[in-house]
Amino acid sequence: VCDPAVGSGHFLVGAAHRLAKHLANVHAQAQGESEPSPLYYQHALRDVIGHCLYGVDVNPMAAELCRVSLWLEAIEPGKPLSFLDHHIRVGNSLLGATPALLDKGIPDEAFTPIEGDDKEICSRFKKVNKTEKVGYRRLFAATTEPWERLGDLAASMTHLDDAPDDSIAAVRSKERMYEAMVRSGNYLDGQFWADTWCAAFVWKKTREFNHTITEEDFRRIEHNPHACDAWMRDEIVRLSQQYQFFHWHLAFPDVFHVPPPDQKAENEQAGWNGGFDVVLGNPPWERVKLQEKEWFAERNPEITNAPNTAVRKQLIEALRADDPYLLIQFLDDTRESEGESHLMRNSGRFPLCGRGDINVYTIFAEGMRNLLSPSGRVGCVLPSGIATDDLTKFFFQDLVKTKSLFSLFDFENKGIFSEVHSSFKFCLLTIGRGVRPHDRAAEFVFFAHSVEDLSDIDRRHTLSTEDIARLNPN
Repeated sequence: VCDPAVGSGHFLVGAAHRLAKHLANVHAQAQGESEPSPLYYQHALRDVIGHCLYGVDVNPMAAELCRVSLWLEAIEPGKPLSFLDHHIRVGNSLLGATPALLDKGIPDEAFTPIEGDDKEICSRFKKVNKTEKVGYRRLFAATTEPWERLGDLAASMTHLDDAPDDSIAAVRSKERMYEAMVRSGNYLDGQFWADTWCAAFVWKKTREFNHTITEEDFRRIEHNPHACDAWMRDEIVRLSQQYQFFHWHLAFPDVFHVPPPDQKAENEQAGWNGGFDVVLGNPPWERVKLQEKEWFAERNPEITNAPNTAVRKQLIEALRADDPYLLIQFLDDTRESEGESHLMRNSGRFPLCGRGDINVYTIFAEGMRNLLSPSGRVGCVLPSGIATDDLTKFFFQDLVKTKSLFSLFDFENKGIFSEVHSSFKFCLLTIGRGVRPHDRAAEFVFFAHSVEDLSDIDRRHTLSTEDIARLNPN
């Protein structure tokens, strides 16, 4: 079970209790008891938290709060806190490479200019990259596929998961095993290669910094991760830390298995087998594009309070003389937000939702679905625009077409979220990957004001794929 924007862990704690209740009942029945004892339940809760839950957050403090929340739930008399570092990770779960994308190489779209880039330089290197892609396999044919060179990461992670943690010495042993795994040459080389792919998108492309990562550099690093100039390696590492690239198949090799080259992947889009049984959460609802008014609100209120956009642009330009340091900060943050948007739009990872003025909830929805095993389910809280907005129509069309939609329960806020406007509409969305289409029609509720409304038979109804096509043929 995974939450890719884990926050302080509320959804994982809820999942832990749900799973522990069932696991405790299994234990009780095996002992011939009708109800599990509190001791059975607490032991089951510790087992679930130690083995079944995964989470990622871009904020290190949030990830640490999540671990603390889970530790407090998992306390069992006489036993130390469980080791959770390998399951609750820090990184931007939306910015990263997949085996399928790595196999395709650096796309020409990586050279689309963002804030601070020279368009002429971008155009030149785009042509260079296009030429290099034609002949890279002849020039840089690796003797071993990169995912084969990752060695036994999946086995190491499974061994780590299975190791006991019922004593302080055992927990320390797990910590050492984990440190050895993430510091191994195979892991670091795999991460550096994936980071290189992502860095190509956000690499500064200017006359002063006029050598960018192209297909030739990328394939050379694939062939030999040490065949990289020190200055280029340093910049790739810096960008990785700035954007917090997160590669799911490397972070959780026990969940995502990269098949051999001669085998077809279960998830062709990502290029891996496996995935999570459940992905859940309430991901952020916010735009990627930097909002000038909000950015300057505390830094320079005069710019925020400008009467119109034209005046605001003039005041920002005046910072070149009045406060150049603030202008540099603003341009750096603008570039970073444009870099994030660039990766989401042009990496190929989000072909259905990576469009227009991106709100990250749409990207999370598509990304969460792509993390599922063939029979897995996503359950999440999202704005109802996931089903009604123009920018999400391709995603929702795909859900309907592949019979991946299980339910959409739409709410009008009315005080449920105190900091959100009362008329704002959000939904509880449950979807699958469409690998095993279900025969049931999708269930819908609209304009609910409380959870109790979901049980109202006059509000709750079903629509088949054919029904939806009749109502909305577009």
